[in-house]
Amino acid sequence: MPIDLDRYYTPEDVAISALERGVFPTVPKVCADSTCGSGRLLDAANMVFGSVEAIGIDRDVEAISQLRLRRPHWHLSVGDLLHPSTGEALSRSRPVDLLVLNPPFSQGPKKFVEIEFAGREIRGSIAMAHLMRSFDLFRPSLGAIVIAPESLLYSETDQNARQALEERYQLTKLADLQRCTFRGAKVQASVVQILPGLHRQDHKEIRYYNGIISVNVVRGSLPVHMMISDPSGLPFIHSTDLKRIASTGKAEGLSKTGILAKGRTKGWVILLPRVGLPDCQAIKAVKLESTVQLSDCVIALEFTTKAAATKAEKRIQSRWAEFKDLYRGTGARYITIARLGLWLPAIAISPGSH
Repeated sequence: MPIDLDRYYTPEDVAISALERGVFPTVPKVCADSTCGSGRLLDAANMVFGSVEAIGIDRDVEAISQLRLRRPHWHLSVGDLLHPSTGEALSRSRPVDLLVLNPPFSQGPKKFVEIEFAGREIRGSIAMAHLMRSFDLFRPSLGAIVIAPESLLYSETDQNARQALEERYQLTKLADLQRCTFRGAKVQASVVQILPGLHRQDHKEIRYYNGIISVNVVRGSLPVHMMISDPSGLPFIHSTDLKRIASTGKAEGLSKTGILAKGRTKGWVILLPRVGLPDCQAIKAVKLESTVQLSDCVIALEFTTKAAATKAEKRIQSRWAEFKDLYRGTGARYITIARLGLWLPAIAISPGSH
């Protein structure tokens, strides 16, 4: 009888969106997928987090062979975590920061399987078995982002397994996916974040920083070449204006645009360049007295008060080496909203809507 390899791979846009929804105290550097298939979740990890060390395992020999040709620098192995022959040798060779998983959904004729987790025998679904086995072997320091059947969060089959996980981890549903997400399969799936619950790395730093600051992250969207000068339009801020605005504390003498786009801001802000390395002297809290249009090369951190903006400025400055390291790229250095959103909680700044 042929083996059902459960080839329902994660669409690229879904993989990227799933990882961007997660919030972590630090940026993952080593990511593992124990049922990697075509490698889309690991590809997404490299796009969202910057260049990561990728570890992939799958029982599909053909999928691993193709992935080795496409990604020769990844650490790839053929194996099935639910088979006794697939053991610790696959996972313990290097520490793992984050698991990125889309475990098999197909249950077949079985109503449940036996799961070994933390020295205990537990019954659960195939998806839960892969999830718990991955945690048991990899021990990811930042937990996991999982695309899982919705039943994993609610079913009686997985109730005992969920309780065992929640003794050590926090499970949070980030999003529900459409039933047509996976081509050829009609399943109700969810994006779930699983964080270590007993030793969150950001707790100590949040206490150290004496409170969490709320921020709204706004990315500019108007390219310079599309800006049409209009004396009666809105002031237009490009990355070349940031140093002058920071030094004067005012947004004066700017060009004005008659073309408006997403990415307008006003009030207390810290303005960041999206492309190119940031200048320490240009990262300052300033008050924009009137609404401005941001270019697509500028990101604004919006705050409700001067005190919040000033505190945030000091926190960024105090971790300047880390902040500067968020700007990556093989050509021009750049930062993404996702990388910024991952790092801000580490300095007790909580991003809201973008």
